[in-house]
Amino acid sequence: ILIGKTHLHEFAYGPTNLNPHYGPARNPWDPERMTGGSSGGSAVAVATGCSYLSIGTDSGGSVRIPAALCGIVGLKPTYGRISRAGIFSLSWSQDHAGPLTRTVADAAAALQALAGFDPADPGSSREPVPNFSKTLRAGVKGIRLGVPKEFFWEDVDLEVAEVVRKAIALLAGLGASVREVHWPMATEAKALSFLIMGAEAFSVHERWLKERPEDYGPDVRQRLAQGATILAADYLRAQRLRRKFIESLDAVFQNCDVLLTPTMAVAAPRLDESTVHWPTQTENMTAALTRLTRPFNLTGTPALNVPCGFTAGGLPIGFQIAGRAFDEATVLRVGHAYEQASGFAGRRPPEP
Repeated sequence: ILIGKTHLHEFAYGPTNLNPHYGPARNPWDPERMTGGSSGGSAVAVATGCSYLSIGTDSGGSVRIPAALCGIVGLKPTYGRISRAGIFSLSWSQDHAGPLTRTVADAAAALQALAGFDPADPGSSREPVPNFSKTLRAGVKGIRLGVPKEFFWEDVDLEVAEVVRKAIALLAGLGASVREVHWPMATEAKALSFLIMGAEAFSVHERWLKERPEDYGPDVRQRLAQGATILAADYLRAQRLRRKFIESLDAVFQNCDVLLTPTMAVAAPRLDESTVHWPTQTENMTAALTRLTRPFNLTGTPALNVPCGFTAGGLPIGFQIAGRAFDEATVLRVGHAYEQASGFAGRRPPEP
């Protein structure tokens, strides 16, 4: 039953939630900062207590990004775990639907209700749906936590990195084993995602771009137009490399049960910020916000954002727990264990 519509980045094609038609979504922890997107309004509804649950879509991070910047839980399940029937597609081979909630237990309950095969979505999976709440409180003793050496800790705000490493240390103190793992191919995520998402998004919007281009906001129109320049050969080459990308992550999971990384390289940016300045480069804000989430859209594997602390300025920080395909149960189990031990569950932003 639809009880409300929430603000989003136009056509879900952007991570800032700066929407030229309706104005920006505003972060409840600081209204002059971004919510992240594209499911920014969904995150605000949950973070402010308007709802226990909201639904988002995630093609490059659009559930986990606003969850991290607004201080709530956001789950991107395995590709096909939740039906996409009724969702306007952005990138059909990377689109996921997922819940945004106040707690990991709520995310598990939501996934239980949402998961399963749907004849209305031929891409939905027939994989059996386990009882996600059954193992939620099993703890992390014996769980192997992998911390990637490459990519996920490069060009990350020092305060964010410090808080996330403390979260990993807390899990180790609960009985999990922590090991460094290597996933060098993660660096290919940006290029592969650009080619695949760009081509697929353009194919969805091609007619409207020709007939009514001025109806689009400038940023989305520009990104869609870039998709028109992608050759079929490049798209197919990217899809072939994507198979190797997935296999490379499968190899990583031979040595660990879940991966732990920062969800975001930065805390919530100001509404007027368009770039992030790192010691080695200046990065476009869209690239900065999606850099650490998009690899798991390419692999189609589950990834969860869990709040793990705040910056000195009071902005939320989240860390990302990623797992094997259709192993949401372990991802949720690790997230719940951390949440219960840390005391960050259900924190609300200050009243305006």
